[in-house]
Amino acid sequence: MIRRITVCLAALVLTSPVWAQDQEHKGAPPAAKGSVTPVDMSKMGPWTRKPTHEAKTRKEVEAWFKEGDAIMKRRDFEADIARADFPIYMATDDSKGIPTAETYDRRKYTEMMKPMFEQIPADTQMNHKLDITVLSDSLVSFTDDYTMTMGGKKKPGRLTGLLVKRDGQWKWKAFFEAGWGEAQTSAVGGSGTSGDQEKPK
Repeated sequence: MIRRITVCLAALVLTSPVWAQDQEHKGAPPAAKGSVTPVDMSKMGPWTRKPTHEAKTRKEVEAWFKEGDAIMKRRDFEADIARADFPIYMATDDSKGIPTAETYDRRKYTEMMKPMFEQIPADTQMNHKLDITVLSDSLVSFTDDYTMTMGGKKKPGRLTGLLVKRDGQWKWKAFFEAGWGEAQTSAVGGSGTSGDQEKPK
């Protein structure tokens, strides 16, 4: 889907009269009517942003999750929210399989998550099994097959998301986890380590 969108956008830009006029102003020969002016695709797209330190990036992301667990354990919401790159995007579905998704700014996320975050049991522990995909040195997607232990009970779950590196720091940009559609006063994101926690049944 992303590749299809990229190709369509490239085609739209290249055939745009504004783009063509801009090229004329730069001294480029005008394109024949109805033709598409060629562009150097080697200077844009994912082939220009290949990871240069993939192993290092993976270690950084693993450390990011461990840091999140420690933050959750001490209920430090300010430290937790500093790990988000607002606006953030969260998606889930309900028991009927109906998906919902929403974008949150800092205020909206704080109002929704802080009361729940502060009630996380002190004995909560997380065990992560991460599948990390390094897209570039500043973009990482992941899937986490985690196990949450709370009150002596273990509950497995799975979430996926997107991390971005902003000003040298990894931050979460999106989280997706199934099953929270019925929740009304708690986070959509689920049981991850960025302020996400188990919802009351």
